[in-house]
Amino acid sequence: MKILRSHLGKFPLIELRDPDSGAFFSILPTRGATVHRVGLPGPDGAVREVLCPMRTEIEVERHRWAKGAQLAPWPNRIQDARYEFQGKTYAPPRNFKHQGGHAIHGFEMFETTKLGAKDPDAGWLEFQLASKGWPGYPFPIRITHRFSLSPDGFRMETSLRNEGRTDAPAGHGWHPYFRLGKSIKPCTLAIPAGKLLESTPRAVPSGRKLAWDAIAKPAALGGTWLNECVELSARKGIATTRLTDSDLGLSLEVWQEAGPGKYGHLQVFTHPLRHCLAIEPMTCAPNAFNNGMGLLVLRPGEEFRASCGARLVGCP
Repeated sequence: MKILRSHLGKFPLIELRDPDSGAFFSILPTRGATVHRVGLPGPDGAVREVLCPMRTEIEVERHRWAKGAQLAPWPNRIQDARYEFQGKTYAPPRNFKHQGGHAIHGFEMFETTKLGAKDPDAGWLEFQLASKGWPGYPFPIRITHRFSLSPDGFRMETSLRNEGRTDAPAGHGWHPYFRLGKSIKPCTLAIPAGKLLESTPRAVPSGRKLAWDAIAKPAALGGTWLNECVELSARKGIATTRLTDSDLGLSLEVWQEAGPGKYGHLQVFTHPLRHCLAIEPMTCAPNAFNNGMGLLVLRPGEEFRASCGARLVGCP
């Protein structure tokens, strides 16, 4: 495989491409190892782009809609941009003004990661970020993402390592917007078994866990608008979300390692233009730094590690 370098405006891009299959992915290293584009071959061998990328330098500058972003050291919201951990109160920046104000999506998506280990012949690149902490999160943490291509599709393995001398709260999520055609309206969506976390008007869990019968089986998206988090039932193994466009004869399978200490939660979010759908593997629920739902507590030297990815297959 080949490593290719380019730019989107002032922002560097690093791409790994398989000249035989045509599969590829590209990463924005100065936007926290954001996954910018992914192209995968379908059953007929034709390569189809399955992510909706940012198109302009301004979008990348603002990280519009967090497309493809790495969400660390927490995904989703911290209500009121305040949390307590082991007897101390912390206040990260309030960077989301809606719903009463929150700290959202952590810090990594605006940081610079470095291309470290790599083996293009084996089909993988690794990016790292070593942080001494951030405002309201004074915990040294090392974040590593290994991206790879194989006949089974695109894979991302992430690790968070506590480099400090005290325990550290942590979480990770990935925020890709997937698509198959020009619109998601004709698509059906099937999610893994789990409980829907009821949300408050401030878009954080209320504490109630509900059955989500409407989408327990493949259901047409149509005009449905989704912004929901599911606590997966699987305690280990792989959980798979399937987005299918029967007109195209294609299904996109988004998989995640499930269970405690892995990606035990799934967020789905409809882009307002309805041309793509965010399918987000997450280690924890929204507001986990306050409600503890899936929160990772890393002891000094302890490391979280889990994988997720995507593959393109024919309709089941």
